[in-house]
Amino acid sequence: MVSFISFILVLGILVFVHEFGHYITAKIVGIRVEEFALGFGPKLFGKKYGETMYSLRIIPFGGFCQMTGENPPDDKMSEEERLSYEEARKEGRTFPQKSPLQRFAVILNGAMMNFLLAILIFALIFAIYGIAVESVDSNIIGDVALGTPAAEAGLKIGDKIIAIEGQAIEKWGDISGIISNAEGQPLEVKFIRNNQEYTTTVVPRYEPAYGYAMIGIAPETIREKTGFFQSLRLGFLQTVNLLWFTITAIVKMITGKLTVNVGGPIMIATMVNQATGLGWASLLNLTAVLSLNLGFFNLLPFPALDGGRLIFIIYEMIRGKPVDQEKESLVHVIGLVILMILMVFVFIRDIARFL
Repeated sequence: MVSFISFILVLGILVFVHEFGHYITAKIVGIRVEEFALGFGPKLFGKKYGETMYSLRIIPFGGFCQMTGENPPDDKMSEEERLSYEEARKEGRTFPQKSPLQRFAVILNGAMMNFLLAILIFALIFAIYGIAVESVDSNIIGDVALGTPAAEAGLKIGDKIIAIEGQAIEKWGDISGIISNAEGQPLEVKFIRNNQEYTTTVVPRYEPAYGYAMIGIAPETIREKTGFFQSLRLGFLQTVNLLWFTITAIVKMITGKLTVNVGGPIMIATMVNQATGLGWASLLNLTAVLSLNLGFFNLLPFPALDGGRLIFIIYEMIRGKPVDQEKESLVHVIGLVILMILMVFVFIRDIARFL
């Protein structure tokens, strides 16, 4: 239950921050916002303040900021929606009536808010936990990477490994020496947690980037406290580095140099579950990484995504006049259908992965 609540909270925060970026920018440039919603499907709760409906919907995977005129008016509009549209149009407050630069800012700032959230969370982690300056050669786990064999086997930060396959472990070099040459081999690991001895089985995976097998653990480190501005700087650098890593990973996937490994809601929920068990630092770090990924993938130049909409605005700036709104909407609908099909495949792959 705790993991489920953590998953919903993490997802809700990411979506809220993204949609708030669209919302606040729309308000600043004078666009009327019809509804600000978290989730999709039927409303669980809705309250109208001023001209905007704020709602919570039953399906928690997403949200939206509906701006007046964002979609072309049609015969399916209710009388209330048509009156709202006409009123906003007369006041010059519909989405298409704003300048290309203003619309560009409204669309872009959803992702920018996700990037900002990642920076702030990483900065908070550095401010609370400091920065690692030296590793400790002990047999105590200092960190566990999410989605790795160690996390899947239930190992946690602070566990003291005392034996692997019957071999006594006294220092970190003993651990890495056994694991690095044991790709695909189930290893019995004995460890102490809260003064009690436990046993689990871990199967090391080969990591091409390092050239040997790993299980996803790191040694304890000596950490140095950081000041406020240093934490912000480190948070910014961490975000930039991870963004660059994401871009290079995608390029390698496209060129076939890296195996395509895409996860959906089930994989994210599993990682949130693992992070919740590892502690606040892991959960905060995962939230920052997911926020960065949400911002980045929304900026990909694909129809229905923010990046696809930005391409149309850039084309309008170059051309000097906008693309027909109905044609653009059709392109985004087709893109949305393709995305939904891809999401179904990812969902099926997630299920198969954990069966």
